[in-house]
Amino acid sequence: MSPRALGLAGVVLASAAVSGCVAALPIAAGTVLTRQAAKGEDRKEPARIAAPNARNPVPAPAASPTPAPGPIAPSTAPPSPKSALAANRAEDFMAAALFAIDGIGSDRSVVPDPAADGDAAPVLPCSGARPALLVDLDPGDVAFQPQAEPPRAQPGLVAALATARAGGLTILWSGILDESRADDVRGALRASGLDPAGRDILLLTRDPAESKTDRRNAELGDVCIKAIVGDRKGDFDALFDYLRDADAPTPFDSLLGAGWFLLPPPLDYPVR
Repeated sequence: MSPRALGLAGVVLASAAVSGCVAALPIAAGTVLTRQAAKGEDRKEPARIAAPNARNPVPAPAASPTPAPGPIAPSTAPPSPKSALAANRAEDFMAAALFAIDGIGSDRSVVPDPAADGDAAPVLPCSGARPALLVDLDPGDVAFQPQAEPPRAQPGLVAALATARAGGLTILWSGILDESRADDVRGALRASGLDPAGRDILLLTRDPAESKTDRRNAELGDVCIKAIVGDRKGDFDALFDYLRDADAPTPFDSLLGAGWFLLPPPLDYPVR
């Protein structure tokens, strides 16, 4: 379902000029035997060849013709690691958007249900709510801080979000920042092209005691979250922040890559 367009071509042609040189020959005269008589036959006088001199110069060897250039072959050099990484990230962001779109129409979310039990991933059901894609803003375990200079969006994320909106999804932005910074956050999203119309929903905390998970769950009556993008497991749910070993197996591991997408933070500021 997802479009794939990837092209890379380069050409390299090297040409070389060919030059020749003539070695000097000795001035002494010489003789060459043109024919040797068979045994018992008379021998003829050897033919004499005049020595080279100013009146009888040695002809210069013919210069080898420069070969005509062949057809230009396409470069076989692989793409740089940086460009390959950007292409992979773009595909991963698009995969998250397409997964969320595919979930429209079902009553299944990707939000953990703390009251459920069993081996299968226990998630909250939802029906009649707007399907949504949630993207966490915070880099690591610190709060996202909007800055004065324009931020850069991760490669492919703008296109993935446009696909998600066109597919009928509401975009949610989650962060630990206080709601008083909402205008700053919207400015960063607009400048980066991630929310050019300023219509996405911001889920910023309303008091110091509220976690991102609390803030998200407070919206579940209005939205049905079909996919979550974050750069750490704690972005998917606060329960991972209470585990001694965040990499320990849990019933939610099946959601990784199938509802929960571990990807870089959406906004990046240039380093000066």
